[in-house]
Amino acid sequence: MDHIRVSKVEQMRLVRSGNNTEYVGTLHLTTHHMIFSAGDLELWIPYPMIHSAVLVRPPRRDSDDNIQAVYTEEQALEELIRIRCHHFLFVTLRCTDIRRLYDVFATVKHLACVGSLEQLYAFDYRSDAANDAKAVEYDAHAEFRRMGVGVAGGVGQHWRVSEINREFQLCATYPPVLAVPARISDTTLTYAARYRSKARLPVLSYLHPNGASMTRSSQPMVGLKQARSVQDEKLVEAIVATSEPAGMVPRFRNERNNIIIDARPTTNAVVN
Repeated sequence: MDHIRVSKVEQMRLVRSGNNTEYVGTLHLTTHHMIFSAGDLELWIPYPMIHSAVLVRPPRRDSDDNIQAVYTEEQALEELIRIRCHHFLFVTLRCTDIRRLYDVFATVKHLACVGSLEQLYAFDYRSDAANDAKAVEYDAHAEFRRMGVGVAGGVGQHWRVSEINREFQLCATYPPVLAVPARISDTTLTYAARYRSKARLPVLSYLHPNGASMTRSSQPMVGLKQARSVQDEKLVEAIVATSEPAGMVPRFRNERNNIIIDARPTTNAVVN
């Protein structure tokens, strides 16, 4: 709160990129967001999303002590703040009260430009005991049970929960609890992980009530020698088979219903 010079500015004018309409509304500056509201429009901009903020100032007409007195409304609107965000949002702010505009710029500058992560609002926020009591800790086992993983006779009967990554020894960027095909052992998972970049082997992300699944993984370590991994191929085959009633891959290719989506750039995919 120390850096907030002004928390609310009335009659603020805003123009968004891609829209020449100028909105006149109220600007609120909180410890974590810049919020502009005008009629049906409500625009929330978190400070970490701001890439740059520039104060555009016309030539000075008098000393700072008397700057508002010598500016007409038209002249004051020549000064503006141009904000560019990381998600390609561009906004321009104008106000007839130049002092208020300067205060807004100073506030945004201090809250958007931090020296360390600890200065971000997420680290500074302290909730009250009532909200903490309502908080529910995420339980991976309960979530997998909700999707039906490991339930006999259900859509997830061909899946199981593995704690092979309990100490993050298998994959540092995967959670401790993983859902994998039931017929694949932890030993096979260990060897399959070696074939994947950063050991991100194929694991379950979502299981639909109709039995269809979504799994994630990193790219295979094929390399120039076109390396292969029997364990990785068995794991992928078992994942495809989980959506089949018998838990076996169909004999004919035209009977298989599986899609592998490669999200890598084309250049990376061709090289690897």
